[in-house]
Amino acid sequence: MCNGRFSSSDPDLEDDFYPSYDGKVFGKRQAPRIAVFAGMAIILACIFINLIVMPHFLWVFHATGLVVYGIISLNHTILSKSHLGSKIVGQVVSLTLLFLLMDSQSGFLKWSINYAVPFLIVAGLVMVTLSVLTSRLKWKGHVSLTTMIALSFLPAALYFSGYATVIWPSAFASFYAFMLISGFGMFARQTVWAQLSRRLHI
Repeated sequence: MCNGRFSSSDPDLEDDFYPSYDGKVFGKRQAPRIAVFAGMAIILACIFINLIVMPHFLWVFHATGLVVYGIISLNHTILSKSHLGSKIVGQVVSLTLLFLLMDSQSGFLKWSINYAVPFLIVAGLVMVTLSVLTSRLKWKGHVSLTTMIALSFLPAALYFSGYATVIWPSAFASFYAFMLISGFGMFARQTVWAQLSRRLHI
């Protein structure tokens, strides 16, 4: 019926046409929901197969973590119009949770909190720093940078609390965050303060 002519006894409507179907808008709006639905279907299928075929080894937790990470990456990183810094923070947080899940389900050898998470946080902090330095400083960029700096001290907290056993990756992440704080305090203090004052009406 799209673009078809109206059939009506009213002579005023005979020259009108049905509106066309905008497939692109429909697909863009429905893509996140379709991804969530497909992910839930895959997780349920994995649970069913795991319990029937291999109940002594619950590999479904690995599959669930990967599927959830894929949904987050698709909806928030690829399809979303969020700020680049927000996408980087989202990737760091979701990958951190995925690494912790995989490590805990494989005997918790602590490879995640000793090496993977500290270097992942440093990589995310470098990317957020580059995005802030190469583009105009905005409020969302400051929030992303502040969040990543806060996350950079997480590995050190895990080490001093006794969960992590290797100090140098945690120390490297904290050192990078400390140098970044010092650098922005010296070179971008007025700009950051102006942004905060404008947003918070200080």
